[in-house]
Amino acid sequence: MTDGLLILSGDSNFVQQLRTQFAEQFRLVVGGSLEKARDRLKKEPVRAVLAHLSKSNLNGHTVQEFLQELRAATHEVPVYGVVDPDCPDEFRRQASEQMEECLPIPLDLDRLSCILQRGSVSPLLDMPERFSTYPHHILHGKTRSLVTFTPDLFEMLDELKVAAAHDVTVLLIGETGSGKTYLAKLIHELSERYQQRCLTVACGALPPDLIESELFGYVKGAFTGADRNKEGKFAAAAGGTLLLDEIDVLAPEQQAKLLRVIETGEYEPVGSNDTCVSDVRLIAASNVDLEDLVRQNRFRMDLFYRLNTLSFHLLPLHMRPLDIEFLARKFAAAHGLTHGIQLEHLEPEFLLALRQYRWPGNIRELENVIRRAVLYCRGGVLRVGDLPSSIRSDPAEKLAPVEKAEPQPCTLEERVDQVERRIIAESLRQHNDHRTRTAKELGISRVTLYNKMKKFGMLN
Repeated sequence: MTDGLLILSGDSNFVQQLRTQFAEQFRLVVGGSLEKARDRLKKEPVRAVLAHLSKSNLNGHTVQEFLQELRAATHEVPVYGVVDPDCPDEFRRQASEQMEECLPIPLDLDRLSCILQRGSVSPLLDMPERFSTYPHHILHGKTRSLVTFTPDLFEMLDELKVAAAHDVTVLLIGETGSGKTYLAKLIHELSERYQQRCLTVACGALPPDLIESELFGYVKGAFTGADRNKEGKFAAAAGGTLLLDEIDVLAPEQQAKLLRVIETGEYEPVGSNDTCVSDVRLIAASNVDLEDLVRQNRFRMDLFYRLNTLSFHLLPLHMRPLDIEFLARKFAAAHGLTHGIQLEHLEPEFLLALRQYRWPGNIRELENVIRRAVLYCRGGVLRVGDLPSSIRSDPAEKLAPVEKAEPQPCTLEERVDQVERRIIAESLRQHNDHRTRTAKELGISRVTLYNKMKKFGMLN
């Protein structure tokens, strides 16, 4: 029988959020008040209690009375608190002393899931209380959430929630590692198609001559080695969502076929004369501005305008300073649990180094760096020495100069390129020019590394 989870909350939106997240993991029992929760606990055994700590839940009780009655009703069942911004300070303080965990809102659903399934993690990795008071926006999907403290992204998240609810094509533009794939899956979970498949085609990782068969499939005999029919991603994702990542690499004839699918839903598998009809929700992603490619005649104007109807630009991580610490703590807690490493503390210098670094690989690079730091940390303390050398101080000062004297950069883009080139050069030296290992350390794909090396004239 599925374990029970009692939710003590009178907030219907909060309860629905938890239903969406944990309905498959737990048998949810809802008690809107302390009295109702006490009655439900008498009838149904539960694995844990999740109490929404807010002013309204006191319902005439003093803080001490509420916590005493809750503890008496739950007996030996672990109690976890979720702290609402309106929660009185005394309520918050006493609850944190008497409950196994107290998590702030915005609620980190991934962290809560880990706690409920594996037990408590170190309170020293809890989000600092200031995170619950900073203005923030949050989007909850079925299995993932997006939290941002960056005001420039607030309007985008509001618009994205509306776009996700409608069956329309969406374009995501952002640097490599900025979270486009994660956001695409969140859009899928917020749509009516959430019960169907969400598939990804990494266009940049495929040889150009294989992209078409990957998208549309092929029939037996279409080319040498095609010894059977094979459905493409458009067919495999029928009824669901298909993400085309790095759409900018598509050749002109592939762009034309994609435009036809978007407008009519029709396509033919490679080697077939039979027309198929697609029923997928399409999300396109690119790490370059497609409008620039249109001006260079490298991307079809009609396809660009068709995709650009609902487009969203993800900011690079270095423009989201408050999000850096939030994400770093989240990744540290998650990887500490994954690897069985008890984390106790993050040094201020550790967080300072993260905030000062430019993160050319964005969120993906940050997670890889945090994973590395967790594995190398000693005594459960994350120190600045656990970070790669390129992050410990200003990269412009830390990295060795290139052999050839560089001209002084003038524009912001030129300065960013110079720093990025030095980071790549140092990483290549550390890995003896092994591109796969270099790309892995930097948190970018091998294709992206190749493109950057080509851009910076680093190819032999």
